[in-house]
Amino acid sequence: MPALTSGPRQAELRRTPDGVVLQLGLTNGTTYLERPVVSLLSFSTGRPWQPSHLQPTNGWWISRRAGEHRAGCRTGPVAVELRLSFDAAGRLNLEVRWRNASQRRLADLAVGLLLDLGRVKDSQVTLPGLIYNDNPSADPARAVPRVGPAPGGGFVAEEDRLPIPGVNLEWREGRERRWLSVFSRPRARRSPDGQVRYGSLGVLRQEGPVLAALSGVLMFDGKQDIRYVSKAETEVTEDGYLTVRPGEAYTQELVLDWGPQDLRGHAFRQLVHTGRSLFTSPGAPGLTLEELVTRKTVALDNRWHRSGAVAGYTKFSEIPGNGPDKPVHFLYGWTGQALKLAWCDAHVGFDRRDRLRIDRCRAAVEFYLAGSSTQTPGLRHNSYHVSTRRWTSFRAGSRPMISSRAYGETVADLVDIITLFRRFEEPVPQSWLDALLEAVAFLRGAQLPDGTFPVGWRMDGSPAAATVSAAGIPCVLAVLKASEVFDDPRLLAEATVWMTRYHDQHARTFDRPFARSTLDAACEDKEAGMYYFMAAYELFRRTGDPLYATWCEIAADWLLTWVYVWSPEQDDDAPLRAAGFNAVGWPSVSVQNHHLDVFFPTYELLAFGLAADRPEYVAAARTTLHALTQGIAADPGDWNFRLPGEQGEAVFQTHWQRRGDTNTWNPSWVIAVPLANALRIQQLSTE
Repeated sequence: MPALTSGPRQAELRRTPDGVVLQLGLTNGTTYLERPVVSLLSFSTGRPWQPSHLQPTNGWWISRRAGEHRAGCRTGPVAVELRLSFDAAGRLNLEVRWRNASQRRLADLAVGLLLDLGRVKDSQVTLPGLIYNDNPSADPARAVPRVGPAPGGGFVAEEDRLPIPGVNLEWREGRERRWLSVFSRPRARRSPDGQVRYGSLGVLRQEGPVLAALSGVLMFDGKQDIRYVSKAETEVTEDGYLTVRPGEAYTQELVLDWGPQDLRGHAFRQLVHTGRSLFTSPGAPGLTLEELVTRKTVALDNRWHRSGAVAGYTKFSEIPGNGPDKPVHFLYGWTGQALKLAWCDAHVGFDRRDRLRIDRCRAAVEFYLAGSSTQTPGLRHNSYHVSTRRWTSFRAGSRPMISSRAYGETVADLVDIITLFRRFEEPVPQSWLDALLEAVAFLRGAQLPDGTFPVGWRMDGSPAAATVSAAGIPCVLAVLKASEVFDDPRLLAEATVWMTRYHDQHARTFDRPFARSTLDAACEDKEAGMYYFMAAYELFRRTGDPLYATWCEIAADWLLTWVYVWSPEQDDDAPLRAAGFNAVGWPSVSVQNHHLDVFFPTYELLAFGLAADRPEYVAAARTTLHALTQGIAADPGDWNFRLPGEQGEAVFQTHWQRRGDTNTWNPSWVIAVPLANALRIQQLSTE
């Protein structure tokens, strides 16, 4: 029988004098992989596990029928069988079955696929949520997932740590770029004590990158049996090994996908598109928009603080037991989002004709603009501490630093408030417009020599560091929005140039993926790409230029590498299992912080999908919108909060901190971001 074919792809298991070969390629004769099967299967007994090639103890058998190729052999007490077949979409199903053919129990097994393409050139690896071109922006002094150098490097993680359970390799062959993805269809193994374990995925570094789909064993920094358990923390683990009774089998259900790549560094998009077509389980139905707005508004009201001229929204609740007990303070941007809360308050006020809410927003803006100035015109502090009556900022290198990310967010929120007031014909003080002009003037001269913004500034306006990062993209977004307030095409053109520099730095090739936006994690992170997407969407909204639609699509796909397309099962006694939690649609955070949170541009993704007629992004946004309403307290006591509307910052879906649980750390951004998204989507639905 001939090789298996589907569309342009071709695959086969073929007998040779030395055994059986797996070949993957295209029907035009291009070969992507041709290796003896024994070199692609790993069989290890004992601890620590070793990435050892299969050693057959008898000859291979092979079956080549129409639509399916099969082959098998014995390796000691284990019978191994492979099955190849294409599905209707042209993806190759690869089933690997490991059966205990002996009369005794086999323990401490580690088995799986090691897909070695040899010494490929100019390669990039994507392991969703964990590895992006080996995380070049991650702080080298911190323990962060990396494949590392050859030989001997490697990182292998539990499948439930991956939003999309797959790994993608892109490389150059001559003048052509190619890509290959390996997906697992995760199968939970529940032990008698109710604990759940999954297989594992990752990358080893031998002569070149080796894509690994294993039975659950782990690796960190090239060392076996090491698990990443918290921010920059690891621990030794005994998890991941198989025990197989006589006659019992462990089966891996894998999917392989491959093809040519047009744009360098963009093969992760293939991983996203295939992953989202393979995993189609719906997310949680969640709350309605009205229910979401109602609950989050209760939490917003709890954060309002007024004492004389001091007016704003506190980062944490002042009610004892309703989250952590922290000194009362306002934080503008990042985890506080104080002016975004003010925008939300006013928006609800306009919707409900509630004058009190509009006035609260006005008072919060007035207080911020009246007191937050620094010695540098246009540069403002990031926080205010109520008890000490002091304006402060972040710190870097033991010195004060105003975060460009947080300041850009805050200026953008000020623009949004001005725009909202104008839409409802509410007077906008000239002082607000003057403050915005001053901020824009500062930003025009506050860049690094390469034309991007630093991670932050000292009080005199000088850069706090020259680190390459995406941290300052919110400043671009703020000026793009300000150009519309002032109806200034020159300002729009200038901000477009800034955005182009960020595109060249990150999104053109992804040699250096979006990174260093989260202030507590110096690494590749979702929020860095999120603000690039929001700025690209603003450009597309303003101009309709197809170029910016393409930028949006690129960024949207990168963001979707962080979003779960499947829902890992939890242990029997896990609070998430008791609550019926569904992870589909939830994004993870960074390559350092492996929990889930609700920080996502849901509105912009939905609006772009509708405007550009991209139904896949509309569907993704709607799934995430409803998914992220899980964990919002409906009544006192829900999710360990005393107040309805509260929601923890972190959901622990994997072995990072405390798997199967949530926390009660509830900074005000957890109110502001979902509420702002919901209010904008409500408005979008009525337009």
